[in-house]
Amino acid sequence: MKYLDHLKELRNRLLLSFLFLTISFIFFFYNASHLGELLSKPLFKLLVDSDYKRMIFTGLPEVFVSNLKISLFASFIISMPFLIVQMVLFLSPAMYKKEKKILMPIFFLVPILFFFGIAFAYFVLIPFIWSFFISFENFFSSGLNLELESRYSEYMKLTMFLLFASGMSFEFPILLIILTKFGIVDVKFLRKNRKYFFLGILVFSALFTPPDIISQLGIAIPLIIFYEVSIAFIFFFMRK
Repeated sequence: MKYLDHLKELRNRLLLSFLFLTISFIFFFYNASHLGELLSKPLFKLLVDSDYKRMIFTGLPEVFVSNLKISLFASFIISMPFLIVQMVLFLSPAMYKKEKKILMPIFFLVPILFFFGIAFAYFVLIPFIWSFFISFENFFSSGLNLELESRYSEYMKLTMFLLFASGMSFEFPILLIILTKFGIVDVKFLRKNRKYFFLGILVFSALFTPPDIISQLGIAIPLIIFYEVSIAFIFFFMRK
């Protein structure tokens, strides 16, 4: 196949992926209210009184813009496996059998681990963080009443941020495996420089989570566990 033919094929596959993303976005925007309700469930389950199960918005376009962001976020997540499949179909003819054996599982593990990270954040991390924040209601003993009135745009932004950060953190083992396969790092290097990787994990957690220790530990602890598990996996994989 000629060079221009490769470019045309790449363009067609990218256009097909963009079309899939656009259709997904339209579908999710049409059902944005259901997405908003789904993302609100971790908070509403913690609110005992039904009168407090509400959110506010302070600007006229706030809900509309937030629904656009929610729809784009959902369509990106759903479109990721489709894009990866298109890239695999484009690259596979140029790969040797040995390269396919190594890279194909990695390609398909990327969306799987990302979805696991999102599920971890939605069912474990976010409820725990919300419970911590809600515990500050009625904090003062002087009679001052503190009640939560969550703003729709801020809540959705924070929730999507945590979902994305958790999804990306679950890709950490893939990154270490790729670096090992390319000879950039090895097990000895990972063990020797463990403290620097842990420092980098803490910096990543501080940048991609709210400024509280609970959220940061919720991302940092799984990353540290993944680091140790990846070292063991790489050790046995490379020895084999």
